[in-house]
Amino acid sequence: MLASFVIQLKPKEQAHLGSTLGRSLHGLFMELIRQGSPDLAEELHAPARAKPFTVSPLRGRFSRAEGHLVASPEETYWVRYTALSEPVFAALSHILLGKYLYRDTVTLEGQPFTVTDIAVEPKEGNPWGGLSTFERLYERAHPERQITLGFYSPTTFRQGDHNLPLPVPLSVFGGYLYKWRAFCDIPLSEGLLDFVEEQVVVERYRIQTKVMRYSPRHQFIGFTGECTFRVLGEDEQHLREVNGLADFAFYAGTGQKTTQGMGQTRRIG
Repeated sequence: MLASFVIQLKPKEQAHLGSTLGRSLHGLFMELIRQGSPDLAEELHAPARAKPFTVSPLRGRFSRAEGHLVASPEETYWVRYTALSEPVFAALSHILLGKYLYRDTVTLEGQPFTVTDIAVEPKEGNPWGGLSTFERLYERAHPERQITLGFYSPTTFRQGDHNLPLPVPLSVFGGYLYKWRAFCDIPLSEGLLDFVEEQVVVERYRIQTKVMRYSPRHQFIGFTGECTFRVLGEDEQHLREVNGLADFAFYAGTGQKTTQGMGQTRRIG
């Protein structure tokens, strides 16, 4: 099962939060998993190149005070968690349902928030909920030659000892392919990565660089915006698979630090 949970949160009182929340929201995710499945939480803590979940930034209207984000009890905020494996989906859906039904409290940076809603389907004004399966993505992939992706939080790729804040096709689609093969038994073509490198090009883009800070001395420079890719090759199987990977981006995220707020991605064309 592939799932995108949109969780609405309301602070019980004015909440002073750090200027960046990526690690804290990751910590909240792990605490929720621990409550639903301690063994799974321990497994997710173990080193692994591909993690079966992503974490969005906290969205909503904040004020600022002395370098802190301030969340108001009069506002509603939301965070998005995606699940790329059945165990993560089962544990997260179980614990979140209980939190919602009982209007339970979760803690973010020591501040209490009430869970006021959970969505797993798109809603008016918020298109980020969703449910699917790898089988469905594979079967419904169309051989479109033009693919447009929107990058909604800073996105960057590791390149040696440096970061690359550009939507290079091999980096973008290679990351999706790596996660697909890590969590899905449906095989994709062995030569798909070569096809991407040779036949997928950037057609146009509108992006800007943004900084994602995790501490005063720890930050990543990424890009946000839109990029349109064009597939040049004639192989229809490869074409369909590239489109399936583009649809998978909604759940997989793009590039580095997708479990701490970076790389939130959605296909928009």
